[in-house]
Amino acid sequence: MSAGTSTRTARLDPDRLAALEEERDHLLASIEDLEREYAAGDLDDTDYRTLKDDYTARAAEVLRAIDEQRELAARARPPRRPGRTAAITAVVLLLAVGAGVLVARSAGQRGGGTLTGNGGTLREELANCQPLAFQEPAKGADCYQEILDRSPDNVEALTYQGWAWIRAGEVERGGRNLERVVQLQPDYPDARVFRAVVAERAAEAAAARGDTAAARAAFERAAAEIDRFFRNDPPEVAQQVLAQELLEFKVYLGLTSPPVGRCWAGTLGARGEDLALDQALYDQLGTCLDGVVAASPDDTSALVARGVAHLGPEQPDPAAALVLADRALAVDPDDADALLLRASVEAATGQLDAAERDLAVLEGRPRAPASFLLGSVSQLREVVQRARSVVTTSTVPGAAGATTTTAPRSGVSVSTVPGAPVIPNAGGG
Repeated sequence: MSAGTSTRTARLDPDRLAALEEERDHLLASIEDLEREYAAGDLDDTDYRTLKDDYTARAAEVLRAIDEQRELAARARPPRRPGRTAAITAVVLLLAVGAGVLVARSAGQRGGGTLTGNGGTLREELANCQPLAFQEPAKGADCYQEILDRSPDNVEALTYQGWAWIRAGEVERGGRNLERVVQLQPDYPDARVFRAVVAERAAEAAAARGDTAAARAAFERAAAEIDRFFRNDPPEVAQQVLAQELLEFKVYLGLTSPPVGRCWAGTLGARGEDLALDQALYDQLGTCLDGVVAASPDDTSALVARGVAHLGPEQPDPAAALVLADRALAVDPDDADALLLRASVEAATGQLDAAERDLAVLEGRPRAPASFLLGSVSQLREVVQRARSVVTTSTVPGAAGATTTTAPRSGVSVSTVPGAPVIPNAGGG
């Protein structure tokens, strides 16, 4: 059945949704492999354009079918009792529909080569195993085993055999494969993403049975995998697959305090099918978080989340966000999300020296859970560099020097620096 057929039937089918998601991953990997072969000179211009157009069109069709299935899932889901797992699930269902757009955009971009280089017959064998693993994971694992019998350290075969076993229900067996991959090639991004998925699923299972300690530990493992994934400039396609899985958002919710998670879930749930991360959503989220902060004034995750809610796309209030970041840091000077919030606002409001000081503190630390909302350390450094470039080229009439780069803490404005950038990801990640 094609993705188009699924769209026409308009019937909720969880198995079909899982199959579509696997087909999406396969198509994105095929596009990246195509780019690698073209860059190596193995394809001429005509074949490259033909194949790329075909893969891109198929990916777009699959993404539309995924969006429809997830919309149907959101409508069909019955009311659930409030709790940590319910909060996470509600947010994931409501945001998932929009996530596919990012992957659709990335499908036409060139990746950075996540697949292990192989030549001739081995490359073809790996490509042949992909659709089989997508349709029948256990048989796909056997297909990859034939390759591994000859090339036991091939990281692509090990990774995707492991993922096939995981999809077939043999999670521990698949996990051993992924562990072997990170021993051989610690920064192979595909393995890191799959390990993060496994850890996040284990966290949700632990939360569902009420084991909060085990859930927290599993969310922390997932965060560590995501951190390692981003450390070595992973290709854009791999990053968009991670975004499609909403892993960072799930982990962020898993590591924040339960009242903050409930605010996110309740705010998004009240929007129904209106999934726009607009000013109204940020205002509603802020109202809920006001109550959390009033009840728990030392809850740093609530203070940071309330600061984020002040950064709505239409009416940002960076001064209020800075106050909340400072309050959180007064409670915990090492809170990574609070430092990131402060640095993000400082960068956007022209307090470039202050932003660089906070970014220097974060440098080398694990990726902050709120990075997908506020921008990562590397993204914020780029913001600061662009802002400095704007300032140094804007001279005062009749003077030889550049204008100042530092704005006062009180009464800050997003227009402090001419042409200053807006808050990174102010509309949500």
